[in-house]
Amino acid sequence: MNKVNSWDEFQPLQEVVLGSLYDSSFFNDVKNPKIRSALKKIIDETHEDLDFFKDQMRSHGITVYQATTKEMGYKDSIMDYVNIDGELGYKRNVGDDFFHTGVSASLIPNPPLQPRDDSIVMGNKILCTDPKTFATSKMIPMFKKWFGDENVDTTIEDKDLLFTRSDKNLRNFLQKENKEPTDENLAWARELNKLGGFCSPNLTRIGKTCFVDTWQTPTVIEDFLGKYYNEFNYKKITLGGHNDAIFSVVKPGVVVASRELTPHKDIFNGWDIIWFEDPNWDNVRHFRTLRFKNHGKWWVPGEENNDEFTYFVEGFLNNWVGQADETIFDVNCLVVDDRHVVVNSDNPYLIENLKKYQLEPIVCPLRHSFFWDGGWHCLTLDVNRKGGQIDYGI
Repeated sequence: MNKVNSWDEFQPLQEVVLGSLYDSSFFNDVKNPKIRSALKKIIDETHEDLDFFKDQMRSHGITVYQATTKEMGYKDSIMDYVNIDGELGYKRNVGDDFFHTGVSASLIPNPPLQPRDDSIVMGNKILCTDPKTFATSKMIPMFKKWFGDENVDTTIEDKDLLFTRSDKNLRNFLQKENKEPTDENLAWARELNKLGGFCSPNLTRIGKTCFVDTWQTPTVIEDFLGKYYNEFNYKKITLGGHNDAIFSVVKPGVVVASRELTPHKDIFNGWDIIWFEDPNWDNVRHFRTLRFKNHGKWWVPGEENNDEFTYFVEGFLNNWVGQADETIFDVNCLVVDDRHVVVNSDNPYLIENLKKYQLEPIVCPLRHSFFWDGGWHCLTLDVNRKGGQIDYGI
């Protein structure tokens, strides 16, 4: 039996990798109690949620692999990332107008909490799609330890492959550089801004078919996937973000999706779609307050007016967060088998609709999904599912 085997998002799950994060003691040396207590609460409650998830998986006979940050070579204390001047990283665009001008750079490595953001199982290989990120570089040795070197594909790093950005991305870059999007400038930006990988959540495997969102790397199929993983039939889509933030296939014939999928609904050839309405964030008063300060990137309920905490996250942990107001986290499901699916909350609408298709939700709360910008599909890597590659007629 293959140590790695996963061809779609819904065959019976047997082995799964779960993301990790620092212990809350990592923040013991943060002197400001308003910052320290908020950070420690996020870490402690997320650890509790991860432990609950592990218990649920094991009760269904699923093997869970999880390394500690210490095993992966992370430091024990935030003070270990302080530079010689006693500063955490270096600051950029931090001043009186901090909340409006942008973010600072950070030297505080983000924890390896979301393995699916930079890795995906393509049949019998774990493909590391963005191997140079700090978290993935720490995860790769664990993948090899657990599943064998021969089952971990680091071709992108080994061959130092580069991927061309989309013209839309390049135009945004030129705008920031105050340059016109002329052919000459686009060619210059194209060479300057090549990527050392691509986002694995832009891929969704459905047996012989694999949907690929090419908004960021328009030639990724021709340049890489079609060459190295030609057992899949690739279908281009352009949703403009991570697929698993917009839709999840919970069983053959059934999809959970936000309305952002509407222009592409025909790709499923008449499959049933459980539609989620996008939330109107303007009506969420507390989030609206924070959105003015952090542009809607993250949210910790109860800390909206804790400006010291907001300043700290934006200044030094900005690489830990994403863009939470772009995602409906209840769409970000992890399928266990043809009767069970892990969901992030006890959303009555989702639970009722899943049960219509004989799917029993396993509710695993993820209290700080709006801080981490991820759900259970992001936080896991489905390394082994029972079954093979099937043509589902997509």
